[in-house]
Amino acid sequence: MYYNTAQLLASKLSGKDYTATDIASVVITGMSVVFIGLVLLVLFVSIYGGIFNKRNQKKKAAEEAAKKAAEAEKAKKTENKPVQPAVNAPAATDGIEEEIVAVIAAAVAAIGEKSGKKLVVKSIKRSVSQRDPWAAAGLVDNTRPF
Repeated sequence: MYYNTAQLLASKLSGKDYTATDIASVVITGMSVVFIGLVLLVLFVSIYGGIFNKRNQKKKAAEEAAKKAAEAEKAKKTENKPVQPAVNAPAATDGIEEEIVAVIAAAVAAIGEKSGKKLVVKSIKRSVSQRDPWAAAGLVDNTRPF
């Protein structure tokens, strides 16, 4: 009797004589169960994705409506609000020259303009050095990597 490899292996393992149709039916059934499971999983994930997309769209719409209402309310408040005079430069303290204060304030204003915020300098103070400049230079020189 002529056995193919699958039949020989199956007969050795279980003691039964399986036919090619038995083996094919088991393989086809197993593969179909796996693919049906994958299709159901894809459908499940896509349905959940649709649900969460709708929720996010509703949240975005509500946020945009609230933002527009806030902007409209802000516009109403600014229409009736008198114009405030410009903020003066901070007072120069600790012997700092007015030109230095103006340069620092301009740099801070430029940084704030780049980020979209209005930044104001309230005070400027000299920093107190912890080390003598010669000691700091020696420290840098002695700790420089090779």
